[in-house]
Amino acid sequence: MPAVRQACYNSFMISVIIPAYNEEKKIGECLSSLVNQSTAQKFEVIVVDNNSKDKTAEIARQYENKLNLKIIVQKIKGRGAARQKGFHQAKGEIMLSTDADAIIPPSWIEKFSKSLQESNTVAITGTCRITDCGFFTNTIFNVFQPLFMRIYRLIFGHYWLSGFSFGIYKDAYKKSGGFNKNLNVQEDIDLSFRVSKIGQIKFIPNLPVIFSGRRFKNGLLKGLLTYVTTFIGYFYYKNKKVILSDIR
Repeated sequence: MPAVRQACYNSFMISVIIPAYNEEKKIGECLSSLVNQSTAQKFEVIVVDNNSKDKTAEIARQYENKLNLKIIVQKIKGRGAARQKGFHQAKGEIMLSTDADAIIPPSWIEKFSKSLQESNTVAITGTCRITDCGFFTNTIFNVFQPLFMRIYRLIFGHYWLSGFSFGIYKDAYKKSGGFNKNLNVQEDIDLSFRVSKIGQIKFIPNLPVIFSGRRFKNGLLKGLLTYVTTFIGYFYYKNKKVILSDIR
């Protein structure tokens, strides 16, 4: 299967899916970074407006003449519901996921799609960096975030599909059952467990997206604790209603 896909390189349609809720301050930078992608690949961008109350959709529409852009609305609040609807609408054989507060490196689409096609994997995942917190917080987070992904793999046997930066073949996504629309948090890791049963998830450590460190403004440990507690709540205590509080 991978050999057939390699032969079709550059003929694949790519879909980039971006959930967005009240992201008027960040969505422009995210879409600008997609305008500046260095790739010969054909790609579409799907912004899922998760029933925003601000100018998120209005700002996104300013990029309709710069990108092959589709803006859709998901009124059901939650990360799982927003991602699910965007992936359902995607036309690409390869689907890439990122977040509305992320700035994407110029070679992201090219390297992610090419690396996926040239490897015996069904999905690919990457890392992130923060630059808008204090020196200590930025440094500690940026050093340890890739390390945490490797530790996670040692414990669970696969890399997690980071919502801010991952790619997957559409057929593998569908076979896995896709995103759980009822999850407000941990929806990407929930998907990872099911995708890992289908095939290998490849890790790309050297192509980080830059995303907002706003959740860590009041302390790195406090910010990380919210992710740890929701992970424990969902995967160990099977609480299907875990919520990551909004910070906008």
